[in-house]
Amino acid sequence: MKKTTEDYLKTIRLLQKRHGSVRSAAIARTFGVSRPTVSNIVKRLVAEGYITMGADHCIDLTEKGLSVAEETIERNRTIRDLLIRLGVDRSVAEADACEMEHAVSEQSLSALKTLALRGSVP
Repeated sequence: MKKTTEDYLKTIRLLQKRHGSVRSAAIARTFGVSRPTVSNIVKRLVAEGYITMGADHCIDLTEKGLSVAEETIERNRTIRDLLIRLGVDRSVAEADACEMEHAVSEQSLSALKTLALRGSVP
């Protein structure tokens, strides 16, 4: 799956949690990109079945999109929290987790979760 797809779906989910409804302008502000850029990606995400857009131009995640968004958020939190517990500065941990969330395998993520459940990091 494309990094962009995961980033957009995660962002849409986080914006939904914060504001209830999501429009392209809010996504553009979040990423610091133009509305036409967001429009092109939104069209692709609609075509791929990850989101829908109503007549009011509000964007909603489909079940498929919600699943990807929640999985991405979970990967991010797991990695970020472990890095912070290891002594990494919060801002660095957040930036690194945003990159690592796209590359970590299910096997490695499972191992990281097991480590997190132990309550102490070596």
